[in-house]
Formats: sequence, structure tokens, C-alpha cells
Amino acid sequence: MKKLISLLGILLGCVSVFAQYNEQDIRDYIDRFADVAVKKMHEYKIPASITVAQGIFESACGKSRLATEGNNHFGIKCHTEWTGDTILIDDDELQECFRKYASVEESYTDHSLFLTTRKRYANLFELDIMDYQSWARTLKQDGYATNPQYADRLISLIERFNIARLDTLYQQKYGGWPATVAETKPVAQDTKPVSNPTTKPVGNKHGKKVFTAIGSEYPTDQSPFTYRKVFKNNNTYFVIAEKGDTYEKIAQDILVMSDNLRKFNDAGPNDEPVENEIVYVEAKARGNAVRIHTVQEGETLRYISQRYGVQLHYLLKYNMLEENSVIHPGDQILLRR
Repeated sequence: MKKLISLLGILLGCVSVFAQYNEQDIRDYIDRFADVAVKKMHEYKIPASITVAQGIFESACGKSRLATEGNNHFGIKCHTEWTGDTILIDDDELQECFRKYASVEESYTDHSLFLTTRKRYANLFELDIMDYQSWARTLKQDGYATNPQYADRLISLIERFNIARLDTLYQQKYGGWPATVAETKPVAQDTKPVSNPTTKPVGNKHGKKVFTAIGSEYPTDQSPFTYRKVFKNNNTYFVIAEKGDTYEKIAQDILVMSDNLRKFNDAGPNDEPVENEIVYVEAKARGNAVRIHTVQEGETLRYISQRYGVQLHYLLKYNMLEENSVIHPGDQILLRR
């Protein structure tokens, strides 16, 4: 039986929904409302990722009573100006008045109007439409919810389930982006894992060995992140750095924050990728099918993390090491529990 997860806790300041749901419910919700969220992003300039993430939180993936009986996916209360249908729900107080809609899309439209017509949210529309982190924090700052963790939870949800891809789809559809990825036919994937890559050791400007690759070593895939060629290692998307690339340049190409890109690759503030270096465009996995790696000359924990697509944090945890631990040739590093 799948482990049920609640909506990362009860959100204060919005409808308490006690309904439970699992990860598949979240993915189904994203798929179901992706198109309407991208449409509203075009019409009202609100990031689709923010809209969908709020919908998931506020409606428990559409399973709350307010959502099932009132089609209200954003916990919007009646307020004095509302003249439409209503539904009474116990929230901060007993039998509070919430807006009731004829359809879920009507709820999405009203959510957009709610943000665009209130002065308290004017700060949102001065932000970069692709900067979902700032949107989440400003929503909290401007009083959308009282839960102090509201912004962090939205951001975590967006990043865990890659909801920011909807913002990329908006750019492709309405922003004049090249349609290369969308129009190319799917490429057959060779899912055979690469255990002995043929790449040569390369060092960055600090002399540290970095993991590089050539495209033919890995299965290719399509991704809404970018029109760059995308590959997969350990079920994680990555691109291959070109000559002169920086993390900031790659981040612009794949529409993520450069700080996140550095985090995905465990890169320091002064590190930049070298030509042919693997650059992951999403969080790496927590383990690898290969259980043990024997350290070779010049390898670091970060190098091993990049080679196997395993988060450095978990390598440290599995091997009871610290960030400043030194490894030596012949040492054996656990890649999973």
C-alpha cells in the first residue's frame, strides 16, 4: 500500500483540508490542470507553476470538500464584493463563507483575478515571471497565507515535481521560444547504464577532477526544460557544457535559477563548468543501482556524485563522511544504502 502523505502539514490561513493523497495524486493533478494553468499564465502573467502548486496545497489535489463540492481550489473566501454562489466550511472560524464555482476553470480564473485586482499583491507583478521562488516568497510576504513555511513548501513542491516545466511550456507557446524540442520526434532511448565511461579526466580552474562525457555514452531524451540536447544518467536529466558555458548561461537556457543549478551539481560559488562537463538540470537521485565505487587517483566525492548521478549529501550520509573528508585511491564508497 502506498504511503499516504498529507499536504506537508495543515496550511494556516487557508482551508484546512484533512484529505490525504499520495504522490501519484499530485502528478495526476499537475497533468489535469497544466493546460488551464499555462492559459492563465498567458492571460494574467502569473507563473503556472505557482498556480498549480497553490492548487495542490489549497485543495489537497482536488480532494477537499471545498474542492469537490464548491470547485474552489484556492481557498478564496467570499469577501464583501462576491455576489456568486457560496459554500460554508469550518476554517479559522465555524461556518465561514467561501466562493463556490460552476467549474474548476472558473476557480482558476477567479484566483488570477484575485491576485491581479488587489493592491496588496501588486508587488508580484514587478517580479520576473520565471522566478517562481520570488513569487512564492512575495505571496507569503503579502499575506496570502499565515503559515510561516508557506513559501518554502510551494518552492519545495515545484522543485520536487518539476512543476516549473509549465512555465517553460508557456515560454515555448507564447513567448517566441524555439520549438525545436516540441517539434522533434522522440528519440529511441538506450537505457543500458554506463558503468565504465570512456571520458578522460579533466580538471577545472581549481585543478579538481570533473566528470565529463560525450553524448553517445548516455540515452538521449526530450525535456521541456530547454532546446539544448538533453541526456539521462541514473534517471536524471543533464546537459553537456559547451566551451565558454557558465552556470548562469545554462540556467537561462533551461529556465531555472542559477543557484538551483549550482545546488543540483554541488558546485561552489566560484566554480564554472568546463567543456563537456555533465551539468544536471534537476536534483540527482538518492542512490544508484551500482552499490560500491572504488576510488581512483584524483577522484573527489563530488566527482563520484556527478559520475553516478547521486546527491552528494547522500554519499556523505551513506559513508559517514563530512563535506571536508578526504578520500584516497582504493577507498570504497557506498552509492546506496
